[in-house]
Amino acid sequence: MSAAFHSKMRACAAAVLAVMVLFSAAAGVSSREAMDNFIFVANRTTAEIAVIDIRKDEVVSRISTDGVPLHLLASKERRQLIATNGALQTLSLIDFDSRETLFRLELDFKPSFIELGPDDHLLAVGDDQGTLLIVSLDEQRELHRIEGLPEPGYSMFSAKGDRLFLSHRARGEISVIDVVEGRVSGSISLEHTSPETGGIAHITRTPGGRYGFALHREGGGLSVLDLQKETAIDSVVLPGEHWRGFPTVDSQYVLVPNRNDDSLSVISARTRKESARFQGIRDMTGVNTALFGSVAFAFSRADRGVTMIDLLEQRIIRRFDLPSMPETAATTTDGLKVYVALVETDQVAVIDVIRGKVVKTIDDVGGEPWAVLAAGALNYCH
Repeated sequence: MSAAFHSKMRACAAAVLAVMVLFSAAAGVSSREAMDNFIFVANRTTAEIAVIDIRKDEVVSRISTDGVPLHLLASKERRQLIATNGALQTLSLIDFDSRETLFRLELDFKPSFIELGPDDHLLAVGDDQGTLLIVSLDEQRELHRIEGLPEPGYSMFSAKGDRLFLSHRARGEISVIDVVEGRVSGSISLEHTSPETGGIAHITRTPGGRYGFALHREGGGLSVLDLQKETAIDSVVLPGEHWRGFPTVDSQYVLVPNRNDDSLSVISARTRKESARFQGIRDMTGVNTALFGSVAFAFSRADRGVTMIDLLEQRIIRRFDLPSMPETAATTTDGLKVYVALVETDQVAVIDVIRGKVVKTIDDVGGEPWAVLAAGALNYCH
């Protein structure tokens, strides 16, 4: 990496630290540990979450769950973890400080998707057979239940949290759910921009909430949505067979892995076009961004490695190896470190963003770790 790049990264890091100091001074000293000092790791063999302290890069405690988690979310505002269990068909709300389960909801279905609202007050959880629940985390109860939805796929809340957008696996259509009234209030059709979608593989939105992106199940396309006007406004042709999109924290781009040609597409939210495509990244398990969305890390299962990309200059910085096959990853809220699950060696690797390399591996995170989360950050799961 060039001296200019290192200089730019150091400047970004200094800016991040300055902002953190200002916020800490304004907030005062808390008697409780900040949740963003910790990374949470779920595994496929035990009913517990490993808690990593990012200041030590060590496992410092464990949190018990109802069986092996199927989904895991972390709420910084509530200081809580949310876990689902497929075998027991439950959803649990766990207090971070006491480690106690505050609330357990019997779902009567195996959940296939889960989404936390932007204010962390509401939760959407549903299955691929047509059931959707809106759950109040404040009141610890089910608020609304909608049945008979056609093959739901993924969901996302609006930026204000008053609507929920729900995709359908066999239709080129997104249902709009009125969260307050608990009913379908409208829909977004992709037909006039993308008439042959074959259904929707995944939906996501920019953190700012203006634009949404729907990945097509067939044809390799992507539809751009105006979520305020609830309409599809554009389409982008891509190589195809993609499983999800990854927005950057600054709402500038969505990064889309293309399995058909082992590439990563960069879609600009401003121009609604593909601004760059990076080749030779096989079988990606996820893409994380850091330093205000200026740097991306694309993880390859096939190569057991990482491709590091400068999103400002839109070029590959370098590629480097991982100790074993990666799963999901999480970026710390300061954007300075990325933690990635290593499923073959039962570890979590720590990547220093400024130095652009693995600086440590953490053991004792459970067998076959798959979910790594940072409270208050952009997280994802398979």
